[in-house]
Amino acid sequence: MPFIDILIFAVIALFLIFRLRSILGGREGFEKPQPKSKPQSAKDNVINFKDQSSVTEPIMLNGSGLKDLRKMDPSFKEDEFLDGAKAAFSLILGAFAEGNVGELRRYLGFDLYEEFSGAIHQRNSAGEILKIDVEKVKDVQLLDSEIIEGIATVSVKYVTVQSRTLTDASDNIIDEDSVSSETIEDIWVFERDIRSSDPNWRLVETGTAEND
Repeated sequence: MPFIDILIFAVIALFLIFRLRSILGGREGFEKPQPKSKPQSAKDNVINFKDQSSVTEPIMLNGSGLKDLRKMDPSFKEDEFLDGAKAAFSLILGAFAEGNVGELRRYLGFDLYEEFSGAIHQRNSAGEILKIDVEKVKDVQLLDSEIIEGIATVSVKYVTVQSRTLTDASDNIIDEDSVSSETIEDIWVFERDIRSSDPNWRLVETGTAEND
């Protein structure tokens, strides 16, 4: 009897083994071990949209003289610039005499605006009144130009006949600051970033030919 029981169990075991093989399938031959999966890091989840080949160094625009300015800024036309500079001369002097700081802000660089507005404030505090009359513009010339890292400056010489009258709070003329129909040579320097879409030039420096 025990031998029969063992035989019965062996038959059942063989049946189960063949049944499982038919369901699960078997492994035949030599199979390569499956590579272990690498745990993901935060870096793996980052998508880099930056194309290294598209990174270019900025072009530094540097030059000296009107020839270099025309080359680096094709929109620069000497005749147009001179017309604008001539109109700006009387406009800026008029705004300064009237104390119109809002108008000056549009045409002056920051440092020169601070200087002009400070002079206007001092004049107003003293009760002084300035009148400027540009009687005649004899000549306007482009002297020179310089471009440093895209910032262009152009020096302009004005030869004009002017009358200036400065009066104090009692309406007395202050002689040392007043002239009558005198020929004056002014040197003004205008500035613009030629990389900008803004076509306007701003006055950044003023002086007279005698001081240069």
